Amino acid sequence: MFKFLMMCIGLCIFCGCGPRGVNVVPVQELNAVASNITPTLRVGVKVRVSVSATGLEIFPETLKEVSSEGTIVLTYIGTVKCEGMTIEEFQTELTKRYSEYYREPLVAAYYVPEEGGSSPYGEVLVTGCVARPGVVSIPQTCDLSVMHALQAVGGMGQWADATSVRVTRALKDGRKLSVSIDVEDIGQSGATDQNVILMPGDVVHVPEINW
Repeated sequence: MFKFLMMCIGLCIFCGCGPRGVNVVPVQELNAVASNITPTLRVGVKVRVSVSATGLEIFPETLKEVSSEGTIVLTYIGTVKCEGMTIEEFQTELTKRYSEYYREPLVAAYYVPEEGGSSPYGEVLVTGCVARPGVVSIPQTCDLSVMHALQAVGGMGQWADATSVRVTRALKDGRKLSVSIDVEDIGQSGATDQNVILMPGDVVHVPEINW
């Protein structure tokens, strides 16, 4: 039985398998699956919208927030399902809807940056031994790194294991990839390749020191 257990453990290590179906990979492989971040309407994202037609203002610029149902309610056309749309797709949908009532409507819509609010670029989750565990919004520059995310939650706690910070990323095909990052190595040795640029949905976990 002992030999069987050791063989299973060895197989998991050899295959790069982590707990709960997570594949542990080198940092380079995680970076390789990164892609361009497309801003989309998400729950909590705020936009400013105005509509006019034939020189007349249908309604002035109005601040709207995507509801928990992924919708926005607008004058005359009511509820618009918009979660997952880009701002261009949203404008196209509104133009189509308002065209039923007005000739050649002109729709203007743009994102409203909100400090501490939801970001159209997505968020990452920071957990574990940090000052304020929680969600960190990805900025418009889309350059949120591990170090920036840790700074955003107030830094690591006194008993944090800075040598084993874990970043987990879920892929579209259902797989999960995970890397272990030595944050101390980033600061002391300038190992910038370890300072992973985070993607929407990434989870950063800071474990406590295993005494």
